Amino acid sequence: MNKKTAQQNVGRSKTMKMQRRYFIIIILAGLFFQINTPESFGQNQEVTIVAPYKPVISDAFKKSLNPQVIETNIEALPMSYSISSEPVFTNYEISPIKPLLIDVDMEEEMRRNYLRAGFGNYTMPYLELFTNSLSSKDFSIGFHARHLSSKGDIQDYANSAFSQNEASLNVKSYLKEKILSAKIHYDRNVVHYYGFKPDDYIADTIADDDLRQRYSLIGADLNILSNKKRADKTNYRAGLNFYHLSDLYQTNELKIGLKSNVNSKNEFFDFVDKQELGADINLDFYNNHDSLISQGTFVAEIMPFLRWNFEYLDLTVGARGVLSADSTSNFYIYPEIRASYQVIPNYLRFYASVSGGLQRNSFRSVTTENLWVNSLFPLGFTSTKYMFKGGVTGKVNESFDYNFNVAYAEVENMLFFNNDYQMDYSPEISKNFGNKFTGIYDDATVTTVSLELGYQQSRYYNVMLRAAYNDYQLKTQAKPWHKPALELVLSGKYMLTEKVSFGGELFFNSATYARVTENGNARIEENKAYADLNLGGEYRFNSRVSAFVNLNNVIGTRYSRWYNYPSQRINAMGGFTFSF
Repeated sequence: MNKKTAQQNVGRSKTMKMQRRYFIIIILAGLFFQINTPESFGQNQEVTIVAPYKPVISDAFKKSLNPQVIETNIEALPMSYSISSEPVFTNYEISPIKPLLIDVDMEEEMRRNYLRAGFGNYTMPYLELFTNSLSSKDFSIGFHARHLSSKGDIQDYANSAFSQNEASLNVKSYLKEKILSAKIHYDRNVVHYYGFKPDDYIADTIADDDLRQRYSLIGADLNILSNKKRADKTNYRAGLNFYHLSDLYQTNELKIGLKSNVNSKNEFFDFVDKQELGADINLDFYNNHDSLISQGTFVAEIMPFLRWNFEYLDLTVGARGVLSADSTSNFYIYPEIRASYQVIPNYLRFYASVSGGLQRNSFRSVTTENLWVNSLFPLGFTSTKYMFKGGVTGKVNESFDYNFNVAYAEVENMLFFNNDYQMDYSPEISKNFGNKFTGIYDDATVTTVSLELGYQQSRYYNVMLRAAYNDYQLKTQAKPWHKPALELVLSGKYMLTEKVSFGGELFFNSATYARVTENGNARIEENKAYADLNLGGEYRFNSRVSAFVNLNNVIGTRYSRWYNYPSQRINAMGGFTFSF
């Protein structure tokens, strides 16, 4: 296309636009004049209405609406989400607030010394002292001493005088991450072998000193205990103990022991709240010497364990290995599994365990249970191969708690005490009165049912009941000598006012049995069941001084815990306590 032709086309386009514009203007002008003619507005005329005017309002028609509920089912759409969080750290530091100081004389409120002294019938003096350092974050020192004696005077029986004496000194040092402690103690107990009637041996002259027995024990304990606050650190405990025990008949026992424990927190499983790995390691050496033999005994024990703590379940799994060596050597392995499940926190908990262990019947443990044993006593080991135990514990309400369990155990070489009718009384007295006890060992299965109930109403009133029933099935012995089937203890305390309080204990033991030999013939004798009721009361004059009265064996019955060893009848004691 050339330049001339393009110019012609542009001119032609402009002409057409102008024509369209003129055409629109003419159309609009015509419409305007048509609308504004006089005919379009009407004419001025006069109108006459013949009929009377009746204004009428037409009926209103209301639309009828009936609301209806339309049921709809809305399905929740599945949702998937995740939370991503990051720890937020701040440099904010809490400024410590200075505590309010209260003007309290600590030496006045926390007195160093407590003395209790009294006197009772059967010529029975009593004295006990506690003295301690005041509260300190660095160390503590305490001393305790006690004396109780009596002339005995049990009718128809030989001299039954006794004396109990003990003293101990304790020291503790509190360091940054450990606690050091030491204890030195001394015990001296005197008894008489009064378990016979002198009138049955009129031809024999037996002096009181010939019946006397004295046990003298001195010992020491050293312990170190870690006190690390952080849960990720390893904690430990170690203790060295020593004692030497001797009597009047050339019998003595020396023991050196080491007890230790180490444990640490671990994270083996993510689904467990707390996990602890640890081990108990114990070493004991005994040296026993009497008028016939001298023997050394060594016992080594190790028990590794793993303890888990879930939200409601506590579980401990371990095993106990024990090596014993005296004239022979033996190695034992015992299970150690314990579990408890909390059904209702603080109110209902079930527990179960399978355990076992080896016990050394030392001269000290024997004389602690029975003071009238023969110095030439057959010491040995008792092995509990396994013990199954299950029970339930908790609370009924805030005042009443309970514990009930059943146990079944298989025991090898269980120790029983029985009167010795074979050995002469002593090298100086070639008589046998049956007034000393020896040891008899037998295999047994033992079923035990135990119940504990406690009720406490604030600090003014509390009652505790403990009961245990034992069924012994023996391999060779006819009876479980001197072991009661039923043992029951009921104790309580009542504070009448801030100054007056009362307390009491009721003991009940079912009948026990002893094997008695006379003229070569053996028979079974029964120690009858007995109840022993003890009552006591105290009146506080002030915060420093009080008076007390104790009544023992209120029922006044003469009973025998050990065959031919009757107890004293009613015993009354009165005295005072002092704090200074």
